[in-house]
This record gives sequence, C-alpha cells and structure tokens, in this order.
Amino acid sequence: MNKHAPDLQKVILYYCFTPLEDPAAIQLWQKQLCETLGLKGRIIISKHGINGTVGGDMAAVKRYVKMTRQYPGFKKIVFKWSDGTG
Repeated sequence: MNKHAPDLQKVILYYCFTPLEDPAAIQLWQKQLCETLGLKGRIIISKHGINGTVGGDMAAVKRYVKMTRQYPGFKKIVFKWSDGTG
C-alpha cells in the first residue's frame, strides 16, 4: 500500500424505526462496538429505534454493519454509504 495514499474511509447513514425494549442496553452495545472497531460518529437511540452516522476504515465499517444487523430489530436496516477522509 502506498504510504502517501489516504486510507479508504467510509461513512454510513442509517435509521430504523423499531420498538426497543431497552434503549440503554442498545446504547451501551453500540458504544462498545464503535469503540472496539475504532469508528467515530453519532448514534441516537430511543424506544422508537435508532438513527446514526458512523465512519471509519472500510473493513471496520463493514464489520459494524454486519454486527448491527445481527440484532433482530435491525436486520433490514438500509445503510447509505459514502466516501470519507481519514
């Protein structure tokens, strides 16, 4: 990899209206997931669902999408992808 080339960064935007029984638990899970993957962004979670913008390394963002979709209420989230800068 060219050390002068910027890392491939991606940003995703998404929302999902779905009833959440324990928004605080979802918030903690999402925070830990983003910290573990080195992602930055803003995620709003309420009893009505989730709304977020998250960005980082392409591989980490792909992993985030895969892991977030494992939650039953989030299986059908449509993530909108765009390029970012690192």
